Amino acid sequence: MRKSTWWWSGIVLALLLWVPFSVCGMGVDQERKVSVLTWNIHHGTDHQGRLDLERTAEVIRESGAELVALQEVDRHWSDRSRFTDQARILGEKLDMWVCFAPIYSLDPQKEGEPRREYGLAILSRYPITSFKNHELSRISSLEPERGIQSLPGFPEAVINLKGQKVHLFNTHLSWMDADLRLKEAEEMLDIMAKADHPVILTGDMNALPGTREIHRLEQEMTDTFEAAGEGDGFTYPVLDPRRRIDFIFSSREIRALDSRVIQDVGSDHYPVLSVLEVPKQIH
Repeated sequence: MRKSTWWWSGIVLALLLWVPFSVCGMGVDQERKVSVLTWNIHHGTDHQGRLDLERTAEVIRESGAELVALQEVDRHWSDRSRFTDQARILGEKLDMWVCFAPIYSLDPQKEGEPRREYGLAILSRYPITSFKNHELSRISSLEPERGIQSLPGFPEAVINLKGQKVHLFNTHLSWMDADLRLKEAEEMLDIMAKADHPVILTGDMNALPGTREIHRLEQEMTDTFEAAGEGDGFTYPVLDPRRRIDFIFSSREIRALDSRVIQDVGSDHYPVLSVLEVPKQIH
């Protein structure tokens, strides 16, 4: 009887020692799932010209997005958005980390007031550990006569996603010139190639699938809607969308699990939401 008890005790002890090792070896929580939303919010104004930033926040909240990339965001810009800091307000309403990347930064109308800025924002449920606003070749909407120049407005946020860092980039490519968009795509790829961790690229590309600029991005990255979405993916214009110009791309190691257009009013674009699986990098 003692021998049998000793034998079973040995088996139990071996199992106790083996299970944690085996679980670690199998890689529990080796992948991080995250929902990513991109949206041109048209400075909080819907397709009928009504300013309603609360509606903007509600659409984002209902989507369940954990990482959010916004284009056409005002920061003390003008009366059209009541000179508010839209990025800060949305961050507070959604209880998310927020960073703002101006494309334009102008002197205030009155001395002592904040600078008037317009650009892009990144919001995150997870800590943003670093942030940079890169420059791309652009034609300024404020000074088109100056032609192509280097302007900011390509933000990069490094986000601590449950212990795994990811680089989230946000962009708004030129609506004026297809050749310029191709140049911008090349510049973005050069910048993203320096990333140390998996990459997610979001934004209003102002280009359709099959164009040279989108094809160039697809050569290096995965179009998450193409990989995991259904339907045509049209995002513009609300309420009768006929163009797919809003995209979420990812580096190859990220797997797209789902992607969809959220047909909810709040802007002149519909947002795109993708659920991604980010593998844990072991160093």
